[in-house]
Amino acid sequence: MANIVYVDEHDNVIGAGPRREALEKGITHRVARIFLFNKKGEVLMQKRAEHLLSLPGRWDQSAAGHVDEGESYLQAAEREMREEIGLSNIPLALVGKFFYTEEIDEPLVKKRFNTLYTAKYDGEIHFNTDEVSEVRWIPPAQLKQLMEAKPSDFTQGSIESFKYLSEQSATEFLAA
Repeated sequence: MANIVYVDEHDNVIGAGPRREALEKGITHRVARIFLFNKKGEVLMQKRAEHLLSLPGRWDQSAAGHVDEGESYLQAAEREMREEIGLSNIPLALVGKFFYTEEIDEPLVKKRFNTLYTAKYDGEIHFNTDEVSEVRWIPPAQLKQLMEAKPSDFTQGSIESFKYLSEQSATEFLAA
């Protein structure tokens, strides 16, 4: 496994190391996240494979992952789209960057700078069954209702990302 980028409180690179070390020591790190939208205005959500160690069976954004050592946020986003949902050469639009902290199984903590991208896509999805068990296109209003009604069905990262998306200028995607 590649080392992930470690950053300071201003998102400046301070080193790299294993993901587990970041969680155990509360080291801030980077994550790239993507929401795909189709021409109907629906958002693609993926369900994490049941055998994954982290958050198995939970719904997540279209694609996401840690920024590896030597990568930019954009390069990580493009890599994760290829690895998770089999898509390449899809133009990504930057929505913005946000920070959040999530405490998980004591004493682990996720401190993350997240850069969020959106894209439009209407083709088939050939997802990686090692990482994803299912994908589904969902109208944004329905997704919001599902996240509010059953937050435990979703990763915290996808909930935070969707909230951030809803607050930003990407409302053109959410109007449908």
